[in-house]
Amino acid sequence: MRRVIESRAVRVVAGLAVSLAFLAATVRQVDLQVALRLLVEAQPAWIVVAIGLVSTEVLLRALRWRLLLRPFRVVPVRYAAGYLCIGYFANTLLPARLGDLARAALAGRTLGIPQLATLGTIVVERLADGLTILALVIVLGLAVTGASTLVGTAVVLAVAGAAAVAVLLAVLLVAYRLRLHETRRGGALVAFIQRIAIGATALRSPVAFVTVIGYTLAAFGLAVSAFLATSAAVGITVTPLQAAVVMGGLALSTAIPAAPGAIGTYEFVGVAILTSFGVAPEAALATVLLVHAIALLVPSLAGLATAWVLHFNVRDVAVGTGADSPPVPAA
Repeated sequence: MRRVIESRAVRVVAGLAVSLAFLAATVRQVDLQVALRLLVEAQPAWIVVAIGLVSTEVLLRALRWRLLLRPFRVVPVRYAAGYLCIGYFANTLLPARLGDLARAALAGRTLGIPQLATLGTIVVERLADGLTILALVIVLGLAVTGASTLVGTAVVLAVAGAAAVAVLLAVLLVAYRLRLHETRRGGALVAFIQRIAIGATALRSPVAFVTVIGYTLAAFGLAVSAFLATSAAVGITVTPLQAAVVMGGLALSTAIPAAPGAIGTYEFVGVAILTSFGVAPEAALATVLLVHAIALLVPSLAGLATAWVLHFNVRDVAVGTGADSPPVPAA
């Protein structure tokens, strides 16, 4: 137990150090008083529009996860959306997107699905998002003026994300071997990969595969629209293609292991991309801060409400444990 606590402490301290370094690099080039004034003067109507778009995006992501879970159980949409938001809420508490593990543990227990299979569906989600966004950023980076230098950055962020996922899976493999008391590394590795891969069962259907891609693209389109609404609230003008490049970079930035909520890395990448389009650093920071706040608060507050309804406390969500919640009724 002591080693587990020390390991968590190291991850938290390392994540905070990374976030502070990126925050320092961001604010060094910005007049914070001007950025704060732009935030205070942001137009509320556009913020409301952005909140509605982000809420719809979360619903689409819930429908996509529900489709991935269908081979194991037909889950009501409200439960898929609720546990998805619990995962978002946990990601605001835990570094390096470890909230996905909490979602897999809590949802798997309540839904009656093996936790590794549930985690496998989440891995499929991450791969769908990462590969789709990486492809879009590379294409748009070559097509949008001033964004060609972002192609190399996108590749670096993708590699960082892949490395983070590899480390996470390695840790899970060690825990899996310890639970099974396996002595043969190969046997444990094969069994682990097989159980994770079960999460991709739904993709064996061509219709389901195309639908997952459709949900992914539609969710990204809503995120881009929310960014356009937020930028309008602050008073800057960007084209839809530029907004797509920014949102792609912001999505990839969350792959960098940092503090909970990707604080610091998110702002650094967003300001760097917007200023490359000629946006003033202060307006860029105000826009990115507002986008980040909406993207974090909307699903996180929904996740907190869901956790309260299901009688999970904050510690339960943070570690992926807790008292058994009522079983999910059949859809």
